[in-house]
Amino acid sequence: MPALPLAELARDASAFDHLSGALGSSYRQLESRLDALQQELTRQRPLAQLGEMTAGLAHQVRTPLATALVYACHLRDTPLDAADRARFADRLVERLRQLECLVADMLAYAHGADVGHDRFALTDLLHALAATVEPRRPAGATLRLPAEGAAMWLTGSVENLAGALANLCLNAFEAGADTVTVERTAAPRGRLGLAVVDNGPGIAAALSARVFEPFVSGRPGGTGLGLAVARGIVERHGGELRLADSNTGCRFELSLPAHAVRPAITTPVAA
Repeated sequence: MPALPLAELARDASAFDHLSGALGSSYRQLESRLDALQQELTRQRPLAQLGEMTAGLAHQVRTPLATALVYACHLRDTPLDAADRARFADRLVERLRQLECLVADMLAYAHGADVGHDRFALTDLLHALAATVEPRRPAGATLRLPAEGAAMWLTGSVENLAGALANLCLNAFEAGADTVTVERTAAPRGRLGLAVVDNGPGIAAALSARVFEPFVSGRPGGTGLGLAVARGIVERHGGELRLADSNTGCRFELSLPAHAVRPAITTPVAA
């Protein structure tokens, strides 16, 4: 095969260089466009999430608000004897308290709760949990707490952690469980393991991967915020919360940073 003339080779090399430059320029333009699209997606994602949360909150507020308005209208417009008036007033207060709890859960999910820096024992946490759950425990239902064992100390907010555990327990009771058990589980050194186990109907497989998303609930009338708030509180305390496999009912497992000896409180030195 005869060799190509030098002039033709030069033309081919020049054309190749030109094509390479054009491809490189196109690639850089495409890369820049992709970066711009990614930045736009980043900006739009919070707005989309806000829209979803607003729609979910509006849906959750609508029913108790409409019910409260019905009771209020009965109290205003309908001649009632003392017993009926008291009954409607009680139901109106129940719906308003439901709305108050919904708003409080939404604020806790959106803004987070103060973690705090208190030192407290596991027994303090369990006592606070019992005090939170007992007034709302259904008649005939049972809350079982672990027997006191080796002392474990935690750092944070005992009220917020008790509230997170209470959400798990009360969700179980509201779903139909008549027994909820809080038990110690094995955990690595420097961690406390707990499980909240119930004998209720469990969670549908289709929802199991989404139980911690806000406004996702398998229970009629459920807000879908309790588990999202609980996980947020646990994670802000450096812990983990997950739905574990269970043959019956539900089993939620969590772990938290903990110490076998009470952490010393460091007093700042005055300047």
